[in-house]
Amino acid sequence: MAGAQTDAATRKQIVEYYDGSWFDYRAVWLNQATLAKHFGYWEPHIRNHAESLLNMNKQVAARVNPKPGERVLDAGCGVGGSCIWLARTFGLNTVGISLSEKELERARRYAKERGLEAQCTFEVQDFVATTFPDRSFDIVWAQESFCHAMDKGAWMKEMFRLLKPGGRLVIEDWFRTRRPYHPADEALYREWLAGWAIDDLATKNEVLADAEAAGFANVRLDDITPHIIRSVRRLYGMTVALYPGAYLGKLVKLRSDVLHRNIVSARLQWRARNRNLWISGILSAQKPQEPANGTSVKRSESKSESVPATTPENPETEEALQL
Repeated sequence: MAGAQTDAATRKQIVEYYDGSWFDYRAVWLNQATLAKHFGYWEPHIRNHAESLLNMNKQVAARVNPKPGERVLDAGCGVGGSCIWLARTFGLNTVGISLSEKELERARRYAKERGLEAQCTFEVQDFVATTFPDRSFDIVWAQESFCHAMDKGAWMKEMFRLLKPGGRLVIEDWFRTRRPYHPADEALYREWLAGWAIDDLATKNEVLADAEAAGFANVRLDDITPHIIRSVRRLYGMTVALYPGAYLGKLVKLRSDVLHRNIVSARLQWRARNRNLWISGILSAQKPQEPANGTSVKRSESKSESVPATTPENPETEEALQL
């Protein structure tokens, strides 16, 4: 087990956010094909929100090239969407972890409804201090969950421990553009993150350094910001339209403080992007086949570019997108 655990106050904040914001996610974002809480990846051939969510899955998968029978840890699995998609699409055995038992109850139900309960298991675990043995997984997968790690260096070390030699790591998340910001920008940035139970984001250089310090090789961070802007704009537009009713709902106590902060943060994220306070990226890395020997690891930072998705076509998934 890793040494540093998530403190009780932070755990409580994260659980309260995801349990308390479920209504908003279910009402305006999720679809039955992906059960995804993450942003979409837009390209010219993508026709709608549902396809963009599926395309993000494909883009993330392309970085780690999953093979049938491999074991995957989804570190921050939400309601199990990625675990279910990976199991169904690639024939993987997936383990999803979350701090929220309510999320995991939904994940287990969704997996069972799809006949995938044997391939998809879910556990309450702290992702910086899990109880899994060393070298338990072929792939670690994290979509918009790494941001919640208070100690991102400790998170990297724990994922390195859990991967088998030759195992692959992939993270899709947001990263701050620089440190420090002007005080007014820092205040905007902090207010945005607070509503989503995030303490701080890593910069590109910080996350690359943390990955290398943990022992990872072939560390690469692709800036995919142009591909998610349409998703961010969609969310912002929805909040503009829904905010008056949501605010009234808060006043008459039909909407909780968590739900209100969620919608406020969705608006602030757009303002923060316009101030160039964050980017979206996909980080990929590999645990060396042999223990690290102290030699330097070569970095590769690319600009926004689409990696050809290796996902095989799945008629069941494509049909579900039409629902």
